[in-house]
Amino acid sequence: MAIADEQGKTVRYRTIAKQFEDTVNWFVAYGSTEVWSVLNLTEDTHPFHVHLVQFQALSRDLYNKEGFQPETGGTTTPVSFQAHGTLDANEEGWKDTVRVNPGEMVTIAATFDGFTGRYMYHCHILEHEDHDMMRPFIVMPAAALEAMDMPEMWRPFFTEDVQDQ
Repeated sequence: MAIADEQGKTVRYRTIAKQFEDTVNWFVAYGSTEVWSVLNLTEDTHPFHVHLVQFQALSRDLYNKEGFQPETGGTTTPVSFQAHGTLDANEEGWKDTVRVNPGEMVTIAATFDGFTGRYMYHCHILEHEDHDMMRPFIVMPAAALEAMDMPEMWRPFFTEDVQDQ
């Protein structure tokens, strides 16, 4: 899958998990603040929910998703940035769920403190949860992550290969 950002830089991703039961491949260092970008390539609006943390929505951007092929999960042409959107007034402040409309990328920031353990993020529509639109992540001490010596496991749901165009 290829995604072109606002500057035209294209990043290629490959899927490394498709179902909830697949190997956990997202580890978060306890106490770290992470910025996640959630891109909706479906035709439905998804209320994106993260367990454990309250987060702040930072931005909402619009993407052209015409090159995305749902049958294969790949792209024929990059999904590309179109314009900056706006967050609604009720999306400001601390949240645990944010709306992600079709063709939108919503960026959130969260600090993972208070607890360690296994948590998940998912669409808050029950039928979507029932069809594996959710994935686990593990929050653990940074020292434990370093001791694992598996830097590839620090990466999220997709791995990336950056290529400029």
